[in-house]
Amino acid sequence: MFLAWRARRIITYAGYILGFPGDTPERIAHDIKTVQQELPVDLLEFFILTPLPGSADHQALHKNGVWMDPDMNKYDLEHVTTGHKVMTSGDWQEVYRRAWDLYYSAEHIETIFRRAKAAGIKPVRLLNHILQFYFTFLQENVHPLQGGYFRRKLRRQRRASLPRETPLVFYFRRIRQVLETHVKLAAFYLYLHRIRRRVERDPSPYTDTALAPVDRREWLPVNPRREKATTGAAA
Repeated sequence: MFLAWRARRIITYAGYILGFPGDTPERIAHDIKTVQQELPVDLLEFFILTPLPGSADHQALHKNGVWMDPDMNKYDLEHVTTGHKVMTSGDWQEVYRRAWDLYYSAEHIETIFRRAKAAGIKPVRLLNHILQFYFTFLQENVHPLQGGYFRRKLRRQRRASLPRETPLVFYFRRIRQVLETHVKLAAFYLYLHRIRRRVERDPSPYTDTALAPVDRREWLPVNPRREKATTGAAA
């Protein structure tokens, strides 16, 4: 399927859910490496398996008396909100953070650009998407779907338990934050730009395992393990 979209010069992205019962940090790292090597997907986003209120998983955990975080602000698919049979909450949260770094390594970003070039997709299109996806997570520590290049904050919007800051304190810090963010944004863009230019200047043809034609007779049924979760547990 990914090859079919690539043949039409369409950028693809997929979601990966972390925290199934058999998941461990080592297994997740291995799976990400497998995706990098065997699937020609361009962008990958990560989610923490979350028992969203109203889902079958949430009801089952509630009936079994399993702990779930009472703070509903954390049910954003980015925070651990229940226990895991193998990983501690700290391990689970850390592997989520580390998953982004593993997939968007410098080596794999170059691979993404090379695959795009081989398919006739301009690497600069991928550069802009990677900039948005990975930098948003690195800088703002939020999922790319919740972020952007400019984070709007209002002085009057503050938790009721916290005092409202004076304009001088609030705006001075906010200006400093905006400048710091965009300096880092420019630096990260130049980092991606150098990789892109290196790929574009390389005249040699490129191929790898993920780009190899697939014999349709060898297709296997979709593994329902992660597909089911996207409709019931986490999304």
